[in-house]
Amino acid sequence: MLYSYRKATLDNPHPGRRIPHYLKTLPTLVSALGLGILAGVAYPVVSYQFKDIKLFSSSDSGLLSPAYYQSKAENSSSPVIINGLDYTKASNWFPGSIQNEFFSVPTTVTEVTDNSPDSYTLSIPSLGIINAQVAIRDEDLTKHLVQYPQTALPGQIGSPVIFGHSTLPQFFDPKKYTTIFSTLPKVKVGSDIFITYDGIEYTYRITKTFEVKPNELWVLRQDYSDKNLKVITCVPPGTTLRRLVVEGTLINN
Repeated sequence: MLYSYRKATLDNPHPGRRIPHYLKTLPTLVSALGLGILAGVAYPVVSYQFKDIKLFSSSDSGLLSPAYYQSKAENSSSPVIINGLDYTKASNWFPGSIQNEFFSVPTTVTEVTDNSPDSYTLSIPSLGIINAQVAIRDEDLTKHLVQYPQTALPGQIGSPVIFGHSTLPQFFDPKKYTTIFSTLPKVKVGSDIFITYDGIEYTYRITKTFEVKPNELWVLRQDYSDKNLKVITCVPPGTTLRRLVVEGTLINN
């Protein structure tokens, strides 16, 4: 194809083919869209990290409080980050716990003949979570919530410890177990968690929320002086840096 030079004149200051205005703005629109997507992913993580910073108040939020929730495990100056783990498996949430071994133990003859349920349901109405299944003998968090092995059953003395998967809050869907606990950090103290086990409904009232690191195995221990509940997911949203623990106490219906 041959090209020629055309001189601009007063009558025709822009000779030749001109680029349409909508094509000129296209790169700007694409860049703005990309920045918007990036901000949407980063905002939940950044806002979660700074949500408890108060410039004009010294009140304690209760999260990672060294006074009340000091770790009994080995001290570490930074969060434990473990690469290459599948966090849809509950046994990877607290590496090093001997209780993880019970996930891989085959079902015994006693369990087969036992009439106790394999699962029960959990509801947190304030978050829109209704009758979510909690598995007692399986660790796949893509199919249901998971009760950690060797922890008390609902209604018993001690604490059922329940794990649930989470991701960025904008993907929250109470019907999908990969996103079911994405809004758990928004739960309020005083809200109720309802558990139906073996035909009996138990009501646990949330008393506190706090965070631990993956090496703080003390949070899995059972306190046999009361009937409590611990519901756990990963935080900040969309990461596996720490574990959010929502603790409740059984109340009389």
